[in-house]
Amino acid sequence: MPLSLKSGIIGVVGRTNAGKSTLVNRILGEKVSIVSPVAQTTRAVIRGVLTDERGQLVLLDTPGLHKSRNLLTSTMNKRARVASEGADAVLLVVDASVSPQLEDDGWMRRLAKSDVPVVIAFNKKDKGDKSAEFKLLWDEIRSSGVRESESSEVQWHNISATTGAGVDALVSALFSLLPVGEPLFDTETLSDYPRKLAIADIIRERFFLVLKDELPHSIGIIVESISDTSDLMQIDATILVKRESHKGIVIGKGGKFIKDAQKSAAREITSAYGVRATVSLRVKVVPDWDENPTVLGQMGF
Repeated sequence: MPLSLKSGIIGVVGRTNAGKSTLVNRILGEKVSIVSPVAQTTRAVIRGVLTDERGQLVLLDTPGLHKSRNLLTSTMNKRARVASEGADAVLLVVDASVSPQLEDDGWMRRLAKSDVPVVIAFNKKDKGDKSAEFKLLWDEIRSSGVRESESSEVQWHNISATTGAGVDALVSALFSLLPVGEPLFDTETLSDYPRKLAIADIIRERFFLVLKDELPHSIGIIVESISDTSDLMQIDATILVKRESHKGIVIGKGGKFIKDAQKSAAREITSAYGVRATVSLRVKVVPDWDENPTVLGQMGF
């Protein structure tokens, strides 16, 4: 590997629904993170790997920070914070169509105390432009005595994760911040996210898209088994809900929701893995599953 090539880790952080997962997928040109209109879709830290003639960019797509309600959410928050601390640089994605929120302020204050380079990407400016307010907030934090000497390391980029506008320039900026070094992953690797967890995310996304805010954060998915042949992948998974009343919502009248989810998840998995897939789902009531360490361990936490 030529010594001029760069290799390193970028922590992608920001509040929920700012567009982090959409941006990571856009940069990679492939879908490695689930995306839905519902906030707090991403639960785990997902590594996406971009390898090109400049080197290797490892993107950590993190959950958005939010109020800790249970063991699951507190674990998600901890993972997001740790990912930002262990990176070569941090990319803070903000929704520039709205004024800075409490989570934006929190991330800025946290990053202002960090020694790593920071890039702030203004996403969704086509829906409104509050970027000046974010810059003012950063200046206020800097003037409070935090990070004054490293302020020149902060870069601002206007992007659209949806259309790709400004993303190439952003990627070039991220590469410029990385150290020279050998690739961290094989050059053919797109993501090291375990297949069972990736498939569970695909299934969970199907319900997010259908149910939206009706039940999203009460659902957990455990992929029980994956049976592979050369031309077929058979997936058995369990949908966890916290109450008996939630079970009917997930199943839907006449089984409509769960049947639709099985079909659409199978199509998505077939597309992602290049082999025909079938999905079998069952619903199980597990009270307070999001407080159960054993269950969370099965989900990769």
